Amino acid sequence: MATEALKHARFDHAQHGNYDSPDDVLKDDRLSATEKQAILEEWRSSLQHILNNDPDAPQVEATSRSLDEAVERLAGMRS
Repeated sequence: MATEALKHARFDHAQHGNYDSPDDVLKDDRLSATEKQAILEEWRSSLQHILNNDPDAPQVEATSRSLDEAVERLAGMRS
């Protein structure tokens, strides 16, 4: 079951690679702020899809909170 929980905590982006946490997206110096925002939004969309299909999916809520925090930090970096 641990593997099931972890699969929601990471994101595999077709163009930019694999991320173990939203913080890893923010730390990726190869990406512009716009690319980081797009990846975080895609990750959020994938979590929403998971929740629609399995409302009790493990680790989704914690990852969702981490995404919220990362989006807030990214917005703060832009100001």
